[in-house]
Amino acid sequence: MSDYQSTSSLSDYEKQQVEEIASWKASHPNPFGELVRRVAHPAASFLESLIPDKLAIRALEVAYHSAESAALLGVLEREAGVSSIAEMRQKPLEVCDALAIKVARGAETVGTIDGALTGAGGVFTSLADIPLLFVLCLRTIMKTGHCYGYPLDRRSDKAWVLGAFAVALSHSQQKRLSLVERLREVEELLIEDTQEQVIVEEAMNLITQLEVFEAIPLLGIVGGALLNLSSVQRMDITARRLFQERRLRDEGKVDEIAPSAATESLMAMHGWSGAAARAGRHTVFGLAFGVSFGGYLIAEMVKGLRGKSQPSVA
Repeated sequence: MSDYQSTSSLSDYEKQQVEEIASWKASHPNPFGELVRRVAHPAASFLESLIPDKLAIRALEVAYHSAESAALLGVLEREAGVSSIAEMRQKPLEVCDALAIKVARGAETVGTIDGALTGAGGVFTSLADIPLLFVLCLRTIMKTGHCYGYPLDRRSDKAWVLGAFAVALSHSQQKRLSLVERLREVEELLIEDTQEQVIVEEAMNLITQLEVFEAIPLLGIVGGALLNLSSVQRMDITARRLFQERRLRDEGKVDEIAPSAATESLMAMHGWSGAAARAGRHTVFGLAFGVSFGGYLIAEMVKGLRGKSQPSVA
């Protein structure tokens, strides 16, 4: 059950969103992504040990400021028909949600195209995808916040946005809930070293996955596009849920939205067995599509090679 301060003050739409936020908090990250992360974790840990924390944090700082410059408040204000982002706080939640979803669709398109282009060249061009994807993800979080009336121009907002970035990258339900809880503290505080470390750890895991999936030319096109799309979608969903709750809390309509009770044993399983079970249940269609698409792609490549090797008939 979600914890409301005043249930009667919520509209029917807001009540529905509260339940969806509670369900999101109780859910696990994408199960197939969970398995991929476990496979990539040793390499990610090794990569993290090679890169000094100060350098990694500095890189995130640069990505943050680049995303801030690319957020373009004026464009969103014109699109929303307001003179300032703060006016969005007066709009109904459903209007803010619709604008946030529109922002997300644009980001998903950019991310997919970027992933396909950088994945086409293999390991070298995939390196260029890392900063671009990080900027796009942070920009998506910022623009989503703008949709709900948060200019994000306070010093503590930087910590909040980076915290939301870590929530989106979190690899387990437990870590997600822990980071969400800390976001309430971050709203009034500067980012802590321990939280910076969490962000660096999760960022290294994403970088490793990018390198694994984009390292093979041609196949890297599909892998890069899908991984970028998945990453941006996680940012979108996470940012919308977090800003929805933040706004409802700021308006005094809710105190804290607790995760809904898990109803399936699969949700309570941890480790490799839990990840495998969730993947088996939730990604059957995705895996089937991946296998069939991969088989089709290989068959077409073989057919093309055979065609080139056979002499033409006059």
